[in-house]
Amino acid sequence: MTGNSGARQAELNEEIRHVLTEIRMVLPGAQALLGFQLITFVLSDFEKIPYSSKAIHSVSLILMCVSVIGLMTPAAYHRVVEHGENTEHFHRFTGAMLLASLVPLALAICGDFYVVMKTASASQWLPVTLTAILLLFFGGLWFGLPLWKRRR
Repeated sequence: MTGNSGARQAELNEEIRHVLTEIRMVLPGAQALLGFQLITFVLSDFEKIPYSSKAIHSVSLILMCVSVIGLMTPAAYHRVVEHGENTEHFHRFTGAMLLASLVPLALAICGDFYVVMKTASASQWLPVTLTAILLLFFGGLWFGLPLWKRRR
C-alpha cells in the first residue's frame, strides 16, 4: 500500500465513522417515536378518533418503519456485502441511506403531528397549516440549509 492510498484509506475510515455516528444520533429518536406510534394502537382513546386520523396514523407508522429500516440497513450491508471493510461504495451507500431515511421520518412525524393537531383543534385549517409549516421546517433545516451552505 502506498502512502497516498494509506492516507486516503484513513480519510475514508474517518468519513465512514462520521456518517455512522450521524446514523447513531438519528436512530434512537426514530426508534423511540416508532415505539410511541405502536403504543397508540392499544390505547382506549384510539377508537374514538375518526377513521381518517387512524389511516393517517397508520401511514405514519409505515413511514416510520421504513425510516428505521433504512437507518439500520448500513450495519447489515457493511457486514454482509462489504465483509466489514470500509470502501468508497459503502461510504456513498451509507450517506444515501441516511438522507433517504430522513424523508419518511419527516413525513411520519408530520403525519402524526397532523393527527394530534386535528384532534386538539376545532379548526380545519390550523392542523393543515401547522403541519405544512413543520414539513417546510424539516425540509429547510435537513435539506435546504445544507444544500444552500454547500453552494456557498
